[in-house]
Amino acid sequence: MADYRRPLADRVEVSAPRLAAFVAQILTRLPESIRRRALRSALDRARDAFNRGDLEVVFALFAADVTYSPPPPLHEGGSLQGRGVVFDFWRGIFTRYDENTIENLSLDEVSSESLVRRARLHHRSRTNGESLDYMIVQITDLKRGRVARQVNILDDPQVTGP
Repeated sequence: MADYRRPLADRVEVSAPRLAAFVAQILTRLPESIRRRALRSALDRARDAFNRGDLEVVFALFAADVTYSPPPPLHEGGSLQGRGVVFDFWRGIFTRYDENTIENLSLDEVSSESLVRRARLHHRSRTNGESLDYMIVQITDLKRGRVARQVNILDDPQVTGP
């Protein structure tokens, strides 16, 4: 994706991830009201990047050795290890489905370095009509301003799709 089309904060995360992680680390030390606004803004930017297919932005602040459990409707195996593996997993999903969207439903802060988000995801292939809709609870643990661990748990027993 052309860098000029990204919002400034997204360009910084991709081109200077250490700086972005440092800023994220500082934010974890700020008062809750400021931290909460910053978290909501970051999740909204991640949502927007996901919805436009800009996976580079979505995973820019994942730690190199991140432990990641994909949403169960998309992956039946165990956790994935490493940012590159997670990126490749999602690139495969975006190849399989040409329409991928996420909608943030709620955000709860467990601690300054742990958050829980509920989200609704939709994947659709225009070529074969395959479609998948589901909700997740996503638990994210941060370490030094980066995503160190992320677990996606199915929150909707009414998954639609194959």
